[in-house]
Amino acid sequence: MLTPVKSFLWVVVIAYTFTDFSSKKDSETTIGQSQILQKEAFYVLNTKCNFCHEEKRNRTIFTLENMNTLAKTIEYQVFTTRKMPKGRKNKLSSLEEEKLKNWMNSLHTP
Repeated sequence: MLTPVKSFLWVVVIAYTFTDFSSKKDSETTIGQSQILQKEAFYVLNTKCNFCHEEKRNRTIFTLENMNTLAKTIEYQVFTTRKMPKGRKNKLSSLEEEKLKNWMNSLHTP
C-alpha cells in the first residue's frame, strides 16, 4: 500500500516525466539565431547600401536598431521592384540575397 508521501513522490515523478522543459531553451535558441541572422543582414545592408545612402540626402542609414522596422520597405525595394541596390558594383550576390531573406523570414516567426 502506498503511503501519502510515496503517492506524492509518484505524482512528482510522473509530472516531471511529462513536463516539457525544452520550450524555454528553444525560445532562447530562436532569439540567438534571429540575432545572428540580423547581424548577417546588417553586414549586407552596411556594405551594399549604407555607403550610397550616406551620400544622398534624405536617405535612411540602416542600423541594427532601425533595420527591423524597415524590413518591409527593404523587401519591396530589393526583391519586388529590384530597384535597390543601385549600380552594377552594388549588385547582391545570391548569398547576400539569401542572408537578407533569412533575416526577413526570422521576423515573421513567433
